[in-house]
Amino acid sequence: MSRLLRAVVLFGLGGLGGCAGGLPPASPAPVAGFAVAVNRGSAFAVGVYGIGADADTDADADEASLPRGDELAPWSTAELPARIGAGFFIDDSGAVVTAAHVVAGAHQVLVKLPDQRVRPARVRAVDRDMDIALLALDVPPDTAPVFGRSAALRAGDWVLAVGEPYGLNRSVVAGIVGGRARHFAEDGEVLFIQSDLTLNPGNSGGPLLDVRGAIVGMSLRTVVGPYGTSGVSLFMPIEVVQQVVAELRSEGAARRPRLGAGFEDVSPLAAWHAGRADARGAFINSVAPDSVAAGLGLRVGDIVVGMNGRALGDSGDFVRALLSWRSLPGTRLTVFRAGGYLELRAAPR
Repeated sequence: MSRLLRAVVLFGLGGLGGCAGGLPPASPAPVAGFAVAVNRGSAFAVGVYGIGADADTDADADEASLPRGDELAPWSTAELPARIGAGFFIDDSGAVVTAAHVVAGAHQVLVKLPDQRVRPARVRAVDRDMDIALLALDVPPDTAPVFGRSAALRAGDWVLAVGEPYGLNRSVVAGIVGGRARHFAEDGEVLFIQSDLTLNPGNSGGPLLDVRGAIVGMSLRTVVGPYGTSGVSLFMPIEVVQQVVAELRSEGAARRPRLGAGFEDVSPLAAWHAGRADARGAFINSVAPDSVAAGLGLRVGDIVVGMNGRALGDSGDFVRALLSWRSLPGTRLTVFRAGGYLELRAAPR
């Protein structure tokens, strides 16, 4: 064997650790985890318990926001039922946000702080349509909460949810973003972040964190697939949560006009039947009597393609336009109806 060939063979064997004097095996690369992000974000997360309200007593809430029996705390009793959920500090004053259905109809609300102290909370204001409740505590957080930007999330980004599923203290789950601006017909003027991470009873109202530990959303619910297939979890973007909280603080109720209509993306079949060549816009599938929508002249089957001069690509765009809506007088909706376009106008002041 030539000297060159012998050197090649020995180097190769040494590199595999099969020869004395060869290179040592390389250490495995460290696995990146989320411990730092969880430690940071958990400092703002709390447990929330609605005491004394049965799971079926919230008769005024619509079906989509009704709490289910499996959201009762494991230590709940028939004599004193308690719903379990989560929440997070929205500022450094002691204000906490949670899902409205967690505290709906409760005779008392308790909050468990990160250090395990349990404190009573007062429900300061509720927006049922958005499923957000603002709570007041007598203690501020140890550190001010840190907020990120949900708009910066991309499909495939990692996210983390902190909550109290089934009463498990400060449990964390991880997943990836599946979509950033999901809208469902039954949810009216709400946009969702979609993820494949698993939410369970006790997660509602808790924070959704990015990989830095900043709050980018609020946990709301999981849509379960048919026949037991896995569903998707939905979170309200933190910018929407902050907007609703500002509205609740300013007047005790949201200032925005509420449309009072159900809408969804325009399906290809709906576009075809309407005589349109594309599926842009938002399809109106319900109009509540005596609502703003009824006053504007909206009808079931209308396709809204513009609002106040802003073109709408889908129902998510319509939600964004409605969230920034502040005054009914002068409002203009461009709709496609009966093969043509028309403009619906609210009377000016």
